[in-house]
Amino acid sequence: MSASPTTTSWNQQRRTLIPATVVGTILEWYDMFVYAQAASLIFATIFFPSFSGTAGTLAALATFGAGYIARPLGAIVFGHIGDRFGRKTALSLTLIMMGVCSTLIGLLPTYESVGILAPVLLVALRLLQGLGSGAEFAGSFVMVAEFAPANRRGYWASLPGTGVYGGITLATTVGLTVFQLPDEQLYSWGWRLPFLISFVLVVIGLVMRLRLSESPVFKELRARRESHSIPFFVIFRKSPKTLVLAILLTAPIAFNAHVSSTYSLTFGVEQGVSRTGVLLGSLLGAIAAFLLTPVAGRLSDRYGRRPIYMVMTALGAVGSFPYFMLILAGTDVSFWAAHVLIMAPFTQALTGAQAAFLTELFEPRHRYTGVALSRELSTALLASIAPVTALGLITAAGGRPWLLAAFMSVLSLAAFAAAYFLPETRGKDMLADAPDRPGTPAPPTTRGMVP
Repeated sequence: MSASPTTTSWNQQRRTLIPATVVGTILEWYDMFVYAQAASLIFATIFFPSFSGTAGTLAALATFGAGYIARPLGAIVFGHIGDRFGRKTALSLTLIMMGVCSTLIGLLPTYESVGILAPVLLVALRLLQGLGSGAEFAGSFVMVAEFAPANRRGYWASLPGTGVYGGITLATTVGLTVFQLPDEQLYSWGWRLPFLISFVLVVIGLVMRLRLSESPVFKELRARRESHSIPFFVIFRKSPKTLVLAILLTAPIAFNAHVSSTYSLTFGVEQGVSRTGVLLGSLLGAIAAFLLTPVAGRLSDRYGRRPIYMVMTALGAVGSFPYFMLILAGTDVSFWAAHVLIMAPFTQALTGAQAAFLTELFEPRHRYTGVALSRELSTALLASIAPVTALGLITAAGGRPWLLAAFMSVLSLAAFAAAYFLPETRGKDMLADAPDRPGTPAPPTTRGMVP
């Protein structure tokens, strides 16, 4: 039996669409976690040498958080471009901005060379990098979801999320190599190499994205001339409750997952885990999340977006305390187990359950802005402060992690509650308005790609 036209069209599109969206997500999260590792392990010496050890680390981690402050603005700017001028245009621009900024970080002079100008330039580039990142990942899974067959939208939309952990895996692999250099080489030129690699990724990604077709949903909206002049204002006027609940959906990804990939490295070393051990634990956790993210997306196709999200966040809330108990054991193996058995399946893999869910919550005319803004407001509020807050809570508890674990549990429960109060969206027609009754499923559809 021959394939239907829509199935054939999708099979042709996905060969270029999936790699092109995944590579951009790899670049975004590679940049982020290369920076996170450098901020946790070496930037205090390179850019803040006049500070004490703890203060220098705190200042370096604060520059990591600075990039998140710009992300909501990036969501507004590039979300507007995506909703008004096309998903493809926005995704090409975000890719260029991220890659150029990361490459320039690798070319910065150090504090020893130019004094206070060095950290000033570092913060400026980190802010611009955050601006570009503010709509990259969200735009990638919006683009895929608007192409994909309805009955497997959760699975296909989850695949850009594998780029998150592909980026972390690549960043950690590079870090495991670079951070083994002798200190003299590491602090003079070795630390620059991970950032300069971004240039290669952006060239590959841009070539791939320029070959993409525009989203069929956006083509249909443009043909109907259905667009809002300023999607940002429309969302706050028409969908404020959905926006708030969508922000809460991202809370454990924004805070808990970022603590596990930034401050937990420092905390693990303090407990006796080796520097190589914490980097390898981050790598193993990322590999596990890479494998589990599409599983979460596929389960959401079978059982619904809400049930899968609620189960995963409930397990994440319970898992926060065992996670830190394993790190406190102070061995490389226990650190690896914390990331592979707890953080990866219950928190990091939420990106796979979230992609189609978020995309289906917002109306097509302002979908790009709504998805990007909901993720990046949560990110700005929580991920930007994750390392500093983690340090503060552990310090307040006398060096013990239980206050931090409790806070992480609360955020997982907030996401659980958000999923409970949001409508079921599985099977939604991507050109239809968002459902507005909590707990009410959208009418199922067997339509494949939107014409």
